[in-house]
Amino acid sequence: MSEEGKIRGALAGKILRVDLATGKTWTESSKPYAARTLGGRGTNSLILINEIEPGTKWSDAANLLCFGAGSLVGTAAPGACRTDISTINVFSGGKGSANVGGSWGAELKYAGFDHVIIRGKAERPIYLFITDGRAEIRDAAWLWGKTTYETENLLRQELGDERIEIAAIGPAGENRVRGSAVLVDTAKAAGGSGVGCVMGDKRLKAVVVRGHGKIEVFDPRGFMEAVAKTHRQCEANLAKVQSMRQSGAARFEDLDFEGWETCMVIRNGQDDYWERKKRAQLMNPETGISSMRRKVRACFSCPTGCMPFMEKARGKYPEMKGEGFWINALWGVARFDISDPEIAVAFWLLANELGLDTDYVAAGLAWVFECYERGFIDQKDTDGLKLDWGNGEALIRLMRKLAYREGIGNLLADGMVEAAKKIGQGSEYYLAHVKGQPSIEPFRIPKGWGLGVATSPVAGRHLRGAIRGPIHSGPGGNDYDIVHYPNQAKAVVWQAKTKELEDNLGICNYVGTWSGAHYLRPANYAELVRTGMGLSVTEEDLMEHYAPVGRNLEKAFNSLHTDLTREDDLPPQRFRQEEIQTGPYKGFKADEDQYNAMLDEFYDLWGWDKTTGMQTREGLEKIGLKDVADRLLPEEKY
Repeated sequence: MSEEGKIRGALAGKILRVDLATGKTWTESSKPYAARTLGGRGTNSLILINEIEPGTKWSDAANLLCFGAGSLVGTAAPGACRTDISTINVFSGGKGSANVGGSWGAELKYAGFDHVIIRGKAERPIYLFITDGRAEIRDAAWLWGKTTYETENLLRQELGDERIEIAAIGPAGENRVRGSAVLVDTAKAAGGSGVGCVMGDKRLKAVVVRGHGKIEVFDPRGFMEAVAKTHRQCEANLAKVQSMRQSGAARFEDLDFEGWETCMVIRNGQDDYWERKKRAQLMNPETGISSMRRKVRACFSCPTGCMPFMEKARGKYPEMKGEGFWINALWGVARFDISDPEIAVAFWLLANELGLDTDYVAAGLAWVFECYERGFIDQKDTDGLKLDWGNGEALIRLMRKLAYREGIGNLLADGMVEAAKKIGQGSEYYLAHVKGQPSIEPFRIPKGWGLGVATSPVAGRHLRGAIRGPIHSGPGGNDYDIVHYPNQAKAVVWQAKTKELEDNLGICNYVGTWSGAHYLRPANYAELVRTGMGLSVTEEDLMEHYAPVGRNLEKAFNSLHTDLTREDDLPPQRFRQEEIQTGPYKGFKADEDQYNAMLDEFYDLWGWDKTTGMQTREGLEKIGLKDVADRLLPEEKY
């Protein structure tokens, strides 16, 4: 059977290619790519490594911007709503990737496409309108300068269709701010790797999709039986489901989970313990975050819902309302020692409006606050802002300056690593970044979480293997606790593999393995792939072949395009050298020897060289990546 013939359902079947420089569009089959990678992020990774030459920069016209709906998106599979956006990472120069939910991916598939691959740069601002097997490049000069909220409203008015789905950038992306996001429906952000910055560099304001087609699965009866089974698993975890439906992803009990109540990084990493009274201020049911939550919404085909709609009827920012407040916002404001719930909501919603990645803003601007505290910069440098810990008003104003490149914002917009070089005075040490991307993550207490973040191929993001506890980390044998080092690597690799499958299939990790509710497991994915895609696979095939293929494609892209080494898979220096100052984990740090021991095991489990962290020909050929091995290791070809 041909590679294309192996896939017999679930896909729209086509990839849309767009050259913004020439205005040309064309299509090709998506099935050969999906047969090799399962689709979604895997297909995007395969296209990037095959088509982008080493030495290409993120801002070059030759860089690609790849949108890929997961292979099960558009079907009844629970949580099958996710779209991957891949490109060159603006921070590391290696693989960049961000993931987003909503209904955009389903609408793309109903329009006849699984992927949109964009090359070149437009001469003027444009947006792409995709509908029912065709694509148009349209003028967007009238949208340039608009926020994501304004852009969505104007496009709906212009096109006269409330069913369109929109992926857009805000002013931050237009201004090529490195930490820019792509927003779907103004609230669901693809935030990592600077994907919004790349989109703005291509002068692409939005990608609008509308489809009237349908997706056929290989075995409809068998597929719906597999879907029904997963729904029964969801309902078997009723307490978790109800918590999600009531609170969304900002579930405040997460702040009191074993070990996690103390690992919110405080004042840019000066401590990892936030006193309970400050957490209580955010969690107060009468005056805290929950008092502003009006309802919880769901993405396409979601059995639970996790997107709280927030609205403020009083206070400093009564005009702020919107969807999608996540626990990351609480982690974010903790870095500034801000416990004001109104500031927390304003921080999140403003980032969405301007098209900023909240994690980047939190990690990067907290470093700026510490630079101010230590005297590396003063009010003359900050345009008069007093960047004192706890000053929420200053944070909100600084975010606007960043998005519009105003004053100090222009210095920060080209990336915090570059800003640190210009500020100097030892400020680089205090910038928490992994492979160049500012990181919001804790490293000193949750060891497996830290390992997953540090080894992420897309530079310091937690959705490539970070683990929250034993319940999130696979079958028996992954016995560990979150604060000690033994047995972490095995759990991290298991989680990284399942997340690879989820991103390739387009299944949200909150109904998958990462949420801890154990809704879906790899065995479920195998059933859905067999009955949905018609691809004859077992759970072992998915975990030991397809998942490693995806991870190794990203790893190989990094090796071809960067000079990253084993050292770049360790936590930032500060967390290795400074201990936690207060709380029950006082004295903890990210011990370098222990982290290196975890790295040894991590590399060994992936089949990589423990000394260098690099891939081997034997390991690549074992999973069918001989062509990648020939490019990566040409001296070993014969």
